[in-house]
Amino acid sequence: MKFPRLWPLRLSFKPTIRKKIVLWLSAFFLGMLIAMNLLIARDVQSSNEEYINDDLVMLKNNGLLYVRQNLVLENLDNDEGSFAKIAVELCEEIAAATKNPTAAYTTDGRLISSTDSSLFGALRFEDLQRAKGESGVPTFTLNTEGGNTYAYFSYPIAIEGKRIGLLRVVADYSVLYWQGNNIITSVSLITLFIFALTLLFAILFTGSISRPISQLARISSEVEKEVEQSRLDISHVVRLQRSPRKDEIGQLSRNYANMILKIDQQMKTINTDKNELRRLSEYTKEFYDSVTHELKTPLTSIRGYADILEENGFTDKEFFDKGIAYIRSESDRMFQMVVRLLEMSRISGIVEMPKERLDLSELLSQVCEGMQFKADKYGSTISLRVRHRASVFANGDQLREVFINLIDNAIKYGYPNSVIDVVMSSGREAMYVAVSNQGEGVEESEIPKLFVPFYRRKDRDEAAREEGSSGLGLGICKQIVEQHGGYIEMISRRRGPTSVRVTLPAYRGI
Repeated sequence: MKFPRLWPLRLSFKPTIRKKIVLWLSAFFLGMLIAMNLLIARDVQSSNEEYINDDLVMLKNNGLLYVRQNLVLENLDNDEGSFAKIAVELCEEIAAATKNPTAAYTTDGRLISSTDSSLFGALRFEDLQRAKGESGVPTFTLNTEGGNTYAYFSYPIAIEGKRIGLLRVVADYSVLYWQGNNIITSVSLITLFIFALTLLFAILFTGSISRPISQLARISSEVEKEVEQSRLDISHVVRLQRSPRKDEIGQLSRNYANMILKIDQQMKTINTDKNELRRLSEYTKEFYDSVTHELKTPLTSIRGYADILEENGFTDKEFFDKGIAYIRSESDRMFQMVVRLLEMSRISGIVEMPKERLDLSELLSQVCEGMQFKADKYGSTISLRVRHRASVFANGDQLREVFINLIDNAIKYGYPNSVIDVVMSSGREAMYVAVSNQGEGVEESEIPKLFVPFYRRKDRDEAAREEGSSGLGLGICKQIVEQHGGYIEMISRRRGPTSVRVTLPAYRGI
């Protein structure tokens, strides 16, 4: 029988920058803490041993001094027997002077006298064994009993090179070791506190560093997905762009945000260009459809009249003259249409026409005067107002064609017996010419289509086209104006006035 697994075998751990920095800092400071404590413990231990060694050397020298004094005072020889006689008094004097229990031994290690029999009754430590040996080395051993630390110190008594006995002292160094342990504990607590404080600071500091980096990583992943889907939400980079940080992280955040904004602009431009290409593709199809229709209509008429004339010959003189006149009229219209197409093709090329400085007001005056004869047919009047005189650097023939076309349209599509206003003004950097009329107007959604060659309107345009209009005029005007560094726009509304405004750069000298 298999029991269900209650925990996963693998724990997921994502190695983020913050975790790595915290782990490395923790390992570093923990290692430093351990090493510091070990060094301090070693130094304290070494200092304690050095202090004990110096203290015991002083005890040894004092002990030898007491032995010599007692032998002299008792007028005894320097031998083991004399040492045994003064042992009791000697131990009491040394114990009273040093506050340390003291014992006297023979050279072979037998106890002669002691101030505390419980301490010296058994040979529990090797200090006495080494002191009574042949080399007679002064030796001490440390013993910890009940939290106290004692040094058992044994040394031989030698006078004039002859050993006469042994002295053994028990020194209490509990306070010394207690102080040393307190130092080690205090240092450990201080270093632990510093480690905890440093770790907390590291967590906060790495958080302030890693947070914007993590945010950049998250946003970059979102941007990657959004770019694949041809959309981009820039709302999540606004905070990055406004980052108050003055360091490299803040600069990185702002640069990244600016990069995303530029990518967004590029994507919008690409989408706009894509829509524009789609629109141009539709216009191109409409253009070729219109060209086919415009050329097909006169050709069909010419072919029809030619077939009828071929069948009837010259039998019907009136019909013959009418057919010949219609064939000639349609041929002329088709010829003019082809000429306009060729002109439009030439204008759209890269070859620029020669330009010179032109007095625009003078050019407009000539055009308005020349177009007044056509306005007279409709009972209309052309009114020219020059608010500011200005010069332009342009090709005179091309600009003349532009304004003739605009005034001609204003006459044809305006109400009869109305006024065609031509107003010229200028600014610091550009000059403006507005041609306005009173007529049926144009729907705002239809205005961009009027600049497409052969675009057909279903009201007055049809009548105008029957009079020879090919629908190429505004398209040619737009290309000419744009080649001169300007732009053309139309403002109109249904059942209201229509105004076409041309903007051209003012002449500033060459």
